[in-house]
Amino acid sequence: MSSARIPDPEGNGEWVEATDPSTGRTYYVNHTTKATSWTAPVRASQAAPQPASRRTGSGGALQRTNSVPPAGGHEGRLPPNWEMRQDGEGRTYYMNHANKTTHWTLPPEVRAEMAASDADGRAAGGGSGRVSFDEAFSNMSVSSAPSAPPINGGLMPPRRSYSLYKPKDMPVAQQRALEYAECVVCFDDMCKEQAGVFCGANGKRTCPHFLHHRCALEVANSNMGGKHCPVCRATFEGVMKVPGIDDDPHEWFKIVDLNGDGRLSQREVVEVLKAQLPIDYRRLEAELPELWKTWDVNQDNIITHQELLQPNRGLLAYVKKNFPRQTEADIPDIRTDKHGWFNYFDYDKSGTLEQGEVVRALIKTFRLSEDHSRINSMREIVNAVWGVFDFDNSGSIEVDEFAQPGDGLADSIIASMGG
Repeated sequence: MSSARIPDPEGNGEWVEATDPSTGRTYYVNHTTKATSWTAPVRASQAAPQPASRRTGSGGALQRTNSVPPAGGHEGRLPPNWEMRQDGEGRTYYMNHANKTTHWTLPPEVRAEMAASDADGRAAGGGSGRVSFDEAFSNMSVSSAPSAPPINGGLMPPRRSYSLYKPKDMPVAQQRALEYAECVVCFDDMCKEQAGVFCGANGKRTCPHFLHHRCALEVANSNMGGKHCPVCRATFEGVMKVPGIDDDPHEWFKIVDLNGDGRLSQREVVEVLKAQLPIDYRRLEAELPELWKTWDVNQDNIITHQELLQPNRGLLAYVKKNFPRQTEADIPDIRTDKHGWFNYFDYDKSGTLEQGEVVRALIKTFRLSEDHSRINSMREIVNAVWGVFDFDNSGSIEVDEFAQPGDGLADSIIASMGG
């Protein structure tokens, strides 16, 4: 089957449909400009820009909502080749003249560059120079956008919540991985293996996400159209190992300190502890804001290297001692308890599972996380039989369709795996 090819709206080659090997998700790549996009580019004259969509809390209906541009007068301090514009409806968007892409909000690497520039300016002016993790990575676009004013409203900023640095349209399986402290590629617990992060040519991190180091290398070696984080699509040049906290505390702190100011925010601490320690991260996320006050002695919402890592008295020692991970229930046997298996992975109790959720659940059930080839084979198996059961092409399936004896999706998958 040939891939879809779409002429570039600006005349720079064409866009080709591709599949992100680390997530199985469709994206588009322009081999001429080396740009990528989650959505298919459309000429501005063919489709007027529309606000981004989001689901309401009741009935699943779609409502339109404008993606609000970041406050603070960015135009005067945008990096070279960037320009702030307005579309025909008066909405602000940003254009990168270097690669002819547009965004409702600034990409994360641009935000980080601007935040660092602001820090230098404030330090020169006698200020603290502190740029918080929230300031650098909140209200930002986390994916590439097509040329011309952003079609379909671009992307909304990520939800401001621990561990949810992700696009709103990120597949549910990857959302679950972030929420449950798993690697977004292999879906195994992050703390089971050495963590890795993406970095630029200067050796600095390009985004806040942690993956298993081996999975990060797999992403780096397999992506088409450039190297992009499978969560936020931020570009990167290389992969760095995150050392164990006790193995090399100074190097560990340096890597975790995303903005390089020598101090950590609550969010920076939560992210790395979830990624590296077998802790009760749900309790930690709930209780850390109050606990933080004990170590944040000057109440500036950040802590230093010593306050975090001091033996026996630092925040890290306290978390290790008081937040052990709780034992989780065993996964029901998919062959003998299909309803129980389905309900185990139906976290929101909606009565449905999306295709990516089923893939994630099967990877965890059959413990395929250590073998990327078997992960890809599982994706192919589920994809091959999914259309027979997803009659309305909704991307999700109900429990009865899954568990039907002999004729359900579960038995079809088991049979495809050789029983």
